[in-house]
Amino acid sequence: MKLPYFCACAASRAGGYCPCTCLATGSSRRGGAAGRLASGLLLLTLLGGAAHAQRPDLRLGLVASGGTDADSAAVYFEPGATPGFDIDFDAGKLLNPSGLNLASLTVDGQQLATNGLPPSLLGNPLAVSLYVTVPAYGTYTLQVGKLANFAPTAVYLTDALLQTTALLAPGTAYAFELTAANTSGTYATSTRFALQFVPSAAPLPVTLTRFTAEVRPRGMQLAWGTATEWHSAYFAVERSVDGQAFAELGRVAAAGSSGQPRDYALLDAQPLAGVGYYRLRQVDLDGSLSYSPVRVVAPAPQGLTLFPNPAHAPVTLLDAGPQGLVQILDGRGRLVAITTADATGRAHVVLPAGLAGGSTWCRRARK
Repeated sequence: MKLPYFCACAASRAGGYCPCTCLATGSSRRGGAAGRLASGLLLLTLLGGAAHAQRPDLRLGLVASGGTDADSAAVYFEPGATPGFDIDFDAGKLLNPSGLNLASLTVDGQQLATNGLPPSLLGNPLAVSLYVTVPAYGTYTLQVGKLANFAPTAVYLTDALLQTTALLAPGTAYAFELTAANTSGTYATSTRFALQFVPSAAPLPVTLTRFTAEVRPRGMQLAWGTATEWHSAYFAVERSVDGQAFAELGRVAAAGSSGQPRDYALLDAQPLAGVGYYRLRQVDLDGSLSYSPVRVVAPAPQGLTLFPNPAHAPVTLLDAGPQGLVQILDGRGRLVAITTADATGRAHVVLPAGLAGGSTWCRRARK
């Protein structure tokens, strides 16, 4: 018999919605005759025998810098639970007024503080998206409080924004920073972070190893590679003129499921006249998706030849015109170097020390 969680507060004992908030677990709610659950100052877990003690159980916390504020979410697996919301196994999320929130999402996007799932789902790779909100700029940490009884399944935390995958164990901490450069202040996401439950015999879901955009004689060449894929449907290359609004440029079919490295490419035969922004959208068979980092590039002016390209050392420009003035700009269009071609139109360019990795481009300028 499934025995529920109860909060120790008076409102819960009276059968009402629990208003508690907790520095350790955040707020939640639970309905039905079993009572209402809130992640309050005290949670009493009534375990119905040894079976409950052996169920796969993960507790993940979201902690602000300095540890002054925190929230948490739980995901566990037990017979009788369902992928959607189930009043006997799940606890819905009540958002904290502090603005710091962590929840897992059901298949239809409902936010849960406690998420019970059927053990049968662990037979194949399973992704559970996380809902994360933070109130201000700063450093935050996702930290494992409990991870038990998952063998032989491995549990990972994936960050779609940074394209990182971390293997989780008890005590694992994953820090991420929010600054004025990557968020407007407050921040909420249901697509960046996810838990991946992967049986030992199965490969990880799609792991992107690279994504490049380079100028070629025929246009802009987009190329990317994956280390592993699982239930991957296709890749869509998206392009933007301002880095904000993206439109799909083309699609490339994915491998489906593969444990071997794969290479992909798509040519933009009509690149933008100026700076262009590209990103990759990866879509799984179940419709879930993730985005690559954005690449910023621009075609070289007609008749101007640059080699080697890409480069990390001095480069040579041809056809710049006798004594032609050449400007070098970074991916944001900022001037970083100026050089003058010789009498044959050849110019040697030394890239500035400390120039950030990514795209740089050049143009002829009037003296």
